[in-house]
Amino acid sequence: MFSGDWGSLLMSLHQYIVWIDETEARILQVVARLNHALAIHAPVVPGELAHAADDAPNNSDRYFHQIARALDTADEILIVGPSATKDEFTKFMHKNEHTIDPRILGLESINDPTDSELAAFAKLYFNTVGPRRRGNGSGDV
Repeated sequence: MFSGDWGSLLMSLHQYIVWIDETEARILQVVARLNHALAIHAPVVPGELAHAADDAPNNSDRYFHQIARALDTADEILIVGPSATKDEFTKFMHKNEHTIDPRILGLESINDPTDSELAAFAKLYFNTVGPRRRGNGSGDV
């Protein structure tokens, strides 16, 4: 159990929001406000993620792997997006990224958010009353 200053702890955490759809993942770091950290583009055209041949190298796995590598230093992650891709990415993380997966605090549906909408999600999930700190997440702080 953490007994220090929450403000200092929160400022030292690497918190990220991943907005993802089948063509692009926008990875944003939460500091005092959102900072656009990185955009990763899917290696396929829209609609092909769900239709990749089973015997061919899976394009969605390559896409998801690139996103996972960008999250290696994340302490807390919120995944948002408009489509089933966010769910597929979360399943990929659970199956393949055992050290990063427990850092995922939430999964939310949102179409095409503005930075202020993403900041609102950050405020909800990355504060002292967020899901993990209430005991609902997968880790202890």
